[in-house]
Amino acid sequence: MNLDVTFRNLRPRDEIRRRGDVLFGKLERFLDPAADGQMVVSIEHHEAIVEVVVTTLGHVCKAEERSDDLRTAMDKAFHGVEEQLRRLKGKRTGHRGRGQEREDGFVVEAVAEEPEEEFTAEA
Repeated sequence: MNLDVTFRNLRPRDEIRRRGDVLFGKLERFLDPAADGQMVVSIEHHEAIVEVVVTTLGHVCKAEERSDDLRTAMDKAFHGVEEQLRRLKGKRTGHRGRGQEREDGFVVEAVAEEPEEEFTAEA
C-alpha cells in the first residue's frame, strides 16, 4: 500500500503527508496489499481542495472535497473513499452476509470433502 501526495499552489509540508498516511492506513482493512493511492492537495481562491484516488482489485475509487480548512477537506475526502470501499467490499463478500467471497466476478464455493465409503463384499 502506497500513498503518493502531490501539492499544487502550496509548499509541500510533512504534516500533511503524515496526516494523509494515517488516514490511508485506516483504509487498510478494505484494501489489498497491492493497492495504490494518490492524493492531490491544492489551494485555489483561499479554498483547500483535496482529491483522493485509490486503486484496488481493478476498481478505482475517487473523492474530491473542498473546504476552507485543509484538515476538514482531507477528512471528508478520505471518508468518501472509505464509503465507496465499504460498498465494494460488501459486493465482494456477497449480499446479506452470506459470506460468499468473489474472485473475478465468480462466487468461490467451498468444497466439503466427504469421507469415502469402503465397500465390502458380503457373500
